[in-house]
Amino acid sequence: MGVKNISSIRATVRQLLRDEYLSGSPFEFDDEELNVHIGEVLIEISEYKSQEVRETVVSNGTKEVDISTITNLLEIIKVEYPIGSDPQDFVKFTVFGNTLRIEDTTPALGANIYLYCYKAHQLTESTSSLSPDLERVLVEGTVAKAALAWVNNIRTQTNLAISTIDTISTTIGSMDARITQAINDLASGRVLIGSKKTETNTAIGNMTTRISQAINDLTSGRALINKINIGGAPENDYAQYAAVELNNAARYLEQSRGYLSEDTPSSEYGNYAARELNNAVAYLNKATGYFRTLTAQLDVAASATRYQAWANNQLMIYQNSLRMITKPKVWEY
Repeated sequence: MGVKNISSIRATVRQLLRDEYLSGSPFEFDDEELNVHIGEVLIEISEYKSQEVRETVVSNGTKEVDISTITNLLEIIKVEYPIGSDPQDFVKFTVFGNTLRIEDTTPALGANIYLYCYKAHQLTESTSSLSPDLERVLVEGTVAKAALAWVNNIRTQTNLAISTIDTISTTIGSMDARITQAINDLASGRVLIGSKKTETNTAIGNMTTRISQAINDLTSGRALINKINIGGAPENDYAQYAAVELNNAARYLEQSRGYLSEDTPSSEYGNYAARELNNAVAYLNKATGYFRTLTAQLDVAASATRYQAWANNQLMIYQNSLRMITKPKVWEY
């Protein structure tokens, strides 16, 4: 495959993930994210086939040697002291933390000691400890891990969809409340109209009765005009009676007008109902927008399900490749 640095690995991984560059748009997977996955896979590869390195340390004149400066150390396999012998001289040792202890002998002060180590593979812009076959496994593993990480991120879309459903429910609930209020307002106006209509009819009926009485009084008084009446002028009395009845009728007329003016709140209730229905329509439009968002989120979630099947297949390919790596031979002395 010919990949020798981390930039080349990322480029190959992006090709397999179909994470292609589009002008003005960022990559789906940024460099730092891919570097994290590359680092994880390097460790896993190293557990199957480590980087074999010989490190040189200098004795401080005791049996103990500080190994804290050896980076990416996985395991020390052999210790050679003294160095340069033919055949090589290997000594027994133990490791505790960052200290290696030589059991057979005490190295001389300033003497070199060879440590044969297994180390984690390293990949930078300028160096690589991987052979071409391990580079292939690295690409496979990085593709699988990046794809599965993307699927996990898509779970956020599913959670957002659930949240959107809650929002739609709340919005529809608000719409229902407005419709209910509109119905209540119309019902209140309808009751008001009915009650005032009855009261108005009663007042008008009373007014009609008074006017009829006034007419009767005037008729009675007219019959007594130009007649000699004993005990005063009853025709005048009837006229006064009629005037009183007409005043009463006038009061009933004003009362009916008052009832009719009180009928105005019924139209106000109608206006209230209209406003509530407009609010309900606004909530309906908002709910429709949320439904569109929900559809998009569910479409993404469905796509993620298909993508996850592909990612799982990539993971299986990578795991099979790991198992096929030839492990290094066990050192004996």
